[in-house]
Amino acid sequence: MNSLIRILIFFLLIVMSRPMILASSLVEDEIQQILISSKSDSAKIRLLIELSREYEGQPTEAMLVARSALDYAERNNFYFFKGKINEEIAIAYRRLGDYSRAIEASLKALEIYENSDSLRIVAHLQLQIGSHFSADTNYPKAINYISKALNTFQQRKDTSNMVLAMINLGETYRLNGNADSAAVLFERSLKLNQTLENDYVEIVRGYSEGNLGMVYSSQGKFSEAIQLLKSSINILGKLQDYYSTSVYQSELAQVYVQQGRKKQGEKLLSEALEMAEREKLKEQIRDISKDLSVFYEQNNQFQRALDLRKQYEVYHDSLVNIENVRKTEQLESQYWLDRKDANIRILELENESKQRTVIILSVGSFILLGLLFFVYRLQMLRKKAYQKVAEQRDIIEKREKEKALLLKELNHRVKNNLQMVSSMFSLQAGQFRGEPAADALVAARRRIDALMLIHQKLYREDVDTHIKLADYIKELSDNLVYGFGKEVDLKLNLSDDKLYIDSAIPLGIIINELLTNSLKYASDGKALTISVDLKQENDKLHLVLADNGPGFPEGHDIKKSRSLGLKLVHSLIRQLQGELTQTNDNGCRWDITIERGN
Repeated sequence: MNSLIRILIFFLLIVMSRPMILASSLVEDEIQQILISSKSDSAKIRLLIELSREYEGQPTEAMLVARSALDYAERNNFYFFKGKINEEIAIAYRRLGDYSRAIEASLKALEIYENSDSLRIVAHLQLQIGSHFSADTNYPKAINYISKALNTFQQRKDTSNMVLAMINLGETYRLNGNADSAAVLFERSLKLNQTLENDYVEIVRGYSEGNLGMVYSSQGKFSEAIQLLKSSINILGKLQDYYSTSVYQSELAQVYVQQGRKKQGEKLLSEALEMAEREKLKEQIRDISKDLSVFYEQNNQFQRALDLRKQYEVYHDSLVNIENVRKTEQLESQYWLDRKDANIRILELENESKQRTVIILSVGSFILLGLLFFVYRLQMLRKKAYQKVAEQRDIIEKREKEKALLLKELNHRVKNNLQMVSSMFSLQAGQFRGEPAADALVAARRRIDALMLIHQKLYREDVDTHIKLADYIKELSDNLVYGFGKEVDLKLNLSDDKLYIDSAIPLGIIINELLTNSLKYASDGKALTISVDLKQENDKLHLVLADNGPGFPEGHDIKKSRSLGLKLVHSLIRQLQGELTQTNDNGCRWDITIERGN
């Protein structure tokens, strides 16, 4: 929660320092068009900087353009441009989540600007560096740089940037546990903000009041905290900043609970959770679910506490996986940056070759001997260039193998962790044998086993993103039948299709739930037969699961079922944007249709 508030303040700083620009087309073609244009060298660099800013929502492409601009500036000794370009590189790294490289690039820019007389630019960059350090949880250095920027803005009487610096510094103090200093800064920022007349007054006020309310709450100043948090929720709600609104509403609810106003606290927490679920704010769903679970546990409402605790665990695991994916994407982004850098260098060399050829042809016969010498020299340059590209290609291939090895190791570790959790659930279920909790733990263990099987296949089959559905469904079905210890005539008719892991995981859980349902309820004294059919129709996968049991009672609405398993199935079907139908056809029959995807 705190990390996202820091990011919101950082991007507010970026938005207020320059206008938003729309993205354009293929980055490599645009770089090449700029480099071969007849414009001056300084104009080319300016165009490359503007192009980098156009890719604001695509940090990998923005990084590629900025690197090309930096190479061009270094070759032509444009010292001041190097500072601007390093700023763009820092912002791209920040958006990729690589804070250490963002800090490194910003410090290079600061070194250049400190040799100039532009105190305003230096102060802006110090504020940016402080924000990077804060995001990297290096609070002492963050405080140092933001304080320097604030002093400069105060000397220049730059009120707008003073407010931003105070908010950043106050938030850093709050995260570092210095509530008193944070409170002073937020109070000052609110007073200064009242003197401003720009488009950001209200949103700055919302963040300042919300953060100050959180500080007052931590200091036990509940009346002041309630007033500020209510005002912040009202402002940010109107601005449709639902994440921050849910953060401050959750904090307000905690204040009410501490005051003994439990009903108001419960109501606000429930509303905050509904808002987070509506806007699909995973981090807030996780945090508020945990807070509500603790609240209900303290008030002896153990079933509701358990349900919310389960929801917290689901979203906690999801966010952990997102962090792992983010780290993998950083490696992948670096790989593509290196690869595209090599392509740009080849294009530049070819461009130089064409320019030189035009010059030689224009001179003609007067410099024939010089032309022959130059062609020879050109061939040597090309040979060296190709040798360099070949070396870089070897480096890239090595990195790709390293990335594949890391992914394989990640899948192995995830599989082992899931196996450990499954074993823990199994042991716990044994302790509750004969009680309802035992069935719930066994069901949870089977769901974990379905997830574990996917990562096991990714590891054993040496693949990283796609699952062979036929093998996976067969092994999953066999495991479930074996686990129930029943005699089952299992009929599998499965096509040889693969599915991307993001779709395979929810589909595996769906199959697990429906097969478990058949194994538990379909046997009514006769031999149990279960069939699973999978086939591809156009660009969709059609899955049919059927048994010869009694089926569902006439008039039963599965969408209104209170079963956790069926609720989970419907939720995952919506996630896959698929379709699910149930019919009674000599037993229970489930028809599932989903997009095949990549």
